[in-house]
Amino acid sequence: MKGMILMTSTYSLLKSLTRPKIRMMNRILLIDVIAIVLTILYQVYRGALGSESPVADTLSYAFVVGFAAFVLLSRNSEHIFVSDAYRLIPASDTKLYSVNLLSSFIGIVYTGIVQAVLVFVTTIPFWNDVMKSLKEMAHYTADQPHFFSQMIYTGVGGLVLAIAATILMWTSITLIHLTGKALTAFLPDSRQKFFRFILYVVVVVAFLYVSSIVANRVNGVIDHFFNLNGDMIASLYYATIYLLGFAAVESVGSVYLLKHWVETGD
Repeated sequence: MKGMILMTSTYSLLKSLTRPKIRMMNRILLIDVIAIVLTILYQVYRGALGSESPVADTLSYAFVVGFAAFVLLSRNSEHIFVSDAYRLIPASDTKLYSVNLLSSFIGIVYTGIVQAVLVFVTTIPFWNDVMKSLKEMAHYTADQPHFFSQMIYTGVGGLVLAIAATILMWTSITLIHLTGKALTAFLPDSRQKFFRFILYVVVVVAFLYVSSIVANRVNGVIDHFFNLNGDMIASLYYATIYLLGFAAVESVGSVYLLKHWVETGD
């Protein structure tokens, strides 16, 4: 029909937003692999390579890689919200926000999976030592029939809670960014930089205040479950729901700002 705008499908938009993030993660992971190899070679040269050294080195670098991945994905996501190239795509602001968040999540999960593979690879030369340690653990916990099942449920609960916390941090960063962007739109060009700095400080302080309330509530939930029946697994999942609920509220605010107040910057 004449004059009709064909909306971009969710899958097409997801591919468009995910590809550059995956390329960015691949560059980080390449540096990570090089760092691990050089560290192991240096330990071999010094004669200090132990059976646990490669795994410990890989895990140590994993924290650095995870932090770098989070920062770079956050920066890329925030750029999308103020970029002409993406804001002019025929897609609703709600879809753009949701798919952008999903693409960042895919990027961080991809990085985590590769990190897990690297940890597994570094254990292969010392597989006998790893199996010996597992057998010792099994012998130690033989009188606790539910130990491994509880450990699995707790590990999954901790992982889900970490994912929820990551999503909350992303939604919070976006809300801070868009709030500052919307407020500075009313200021004259000559004073925008100064007032933008002041406004960001105010917004960040307000966010930290709200975050402290949320953290206290989450801790209260966990303490409540611990004191009530010691069910750590339930407390982890309950806290996860709480964090995701707060992230959903922040997302509604961010989408509203995108629709009504935030203009593209480039």
